[in-house]
Amino acid sequence: MKTRRAFAAAFLLLSLSAAPALAAGALPWLAPNATQGATQAAPDRPAIPDNAEALAQYQVLREYFERHVTMDDRLPEVFSRRVREEETVAFLSMRAMLARRGHLERFRLAKVDLSGLVFTRVTADPDLARIRVTGRYSYSVPPVVETVEEDALFVLLPEMGRWKIFERREGWRP
Repeated sequence: MKTRRAFAAAFLLLSLSAAPALAAGALPWLAPNATQGATQAAPDRPAIPDNAEALAQYQVLREYFERHVTMDDRLPEVFSRRVREEETVAFLSMRAMLARRGHLERFRLAKVDLSGLVFTRVTADPDLARIRVTGRYSYSVPPVVETVEEDALFVLLPEMGRWKIFERREGWRP
């Protein structure tokens, strides 16, 4: 019972920390009225990007979700240099908490299924991309399988030829 309660607390903190990409002082960008380059998926098929740039943007978001759940040491690499320091601090504190409770290795071995996520490009400029991520993803940390609802807008910036996460706005509506 004590282990189950500790696991539930760890899951709650992990779920709440899925929102860290909230950069202080973010620019107040206005969302456009129409979506551009949107990619919709049937429930039984993953979204197919409409070009190479979208593929790169979707890939960094997939890396974010997988690395976040598995507490992968490379998680800070997906963030823009503008917010990487604060994201690293949040990540290291979460990882330390899981290690103190003896759950870190269990999360590192988690299996993540992102097939229920839908990525929709709201804007795609050369120096900024807004991508709405909706749907569900699941992960398995034996003996528990969790499903997480996702509805967030991610703001990505290009850095050194790669897209990086600058901000995550949870519950965003157009």
